[in-house]
Amino acid sequence: MIEVSGLVQCYPSCRTLDSIGFTVPDGQFLGILGKNGAGKSTLLRVLAGLLSYDGTVLYDGQRPEKCRTQIAYLSERGSFPPELTGEEYGAFLAGFYPAFDRQRYNRLLDFFELPRRRPAGEFSHGQRSKLEAAAAFSKGARYILMDEPFSGRDLFTRRDFLKLLAAGLRTEETVLIAAHDFSELEGFLDRALILDGGRIAADASLEELHESGRSLTAFFSQTLHYDETRWKALL
Repeated sequence: MIEVSGLVQCYPSCRTLDSIGFTVPDGQFLGILGKNGAGKSTLLRVLAGLLSYDGTVLYDGQRPEKCRTQIAYLSERGSFPPELTGEEYGAFLAGFYPAFDRQRYNRLLDFFELPRRRPAGEFSHGQRSKLEAAAAFSKGARYILMDEPFSGRDLFTRRDFLKLLAAGLRTEETVLIAAHDFSELEGFLDRALILDGGRIAADASLEELHESGRSLTAFFSQTLHYDETRWKALL
């Protein structure tokens, strides 16, 4: 279980996260949603143990830095050493993650049609995204944090990623995914956390939303008070 309470994160000129608190039970698929600049990426980086913060962040009672091997962080920026090939990157990860699944990693390299013996720094943007996904889903981590996995990705990369989500997850994995474009994710999410200006604006169960006849898009628009007719002012 992930437990977050009283979370505050500040950059020198502004407060990016303010009084954030929530819990995530084991096995849940949580979407962290919001407009650009809402604090989604900052929240995931805090949860991954990459940014300093005030407050409490616990994974089964431990701070992030005490359980790094149980956390897989997938960033749109890429975290792999660019000089390593796909094969070498797998060997590198195996040295840090005791439960790293080399067979699964190699299967994912083949699934994504990634060259094994070319330096990752020479990969295209889409190939780098696929390498990040192959690594994240092979680390044997119980918690998978994904930051904007669809940002700037082409149609086929997004489809491959969705196939991986549908077939590649184990039931014990807890997944947090930050996105501003969530139209393709609604069928996977158990719950949505909506951020606005560094605060939690809403926390909703997808099952309850659908039972009430509302889509996630409609709920998102309502929560952030989006005016569907504002474009008419341009006419």
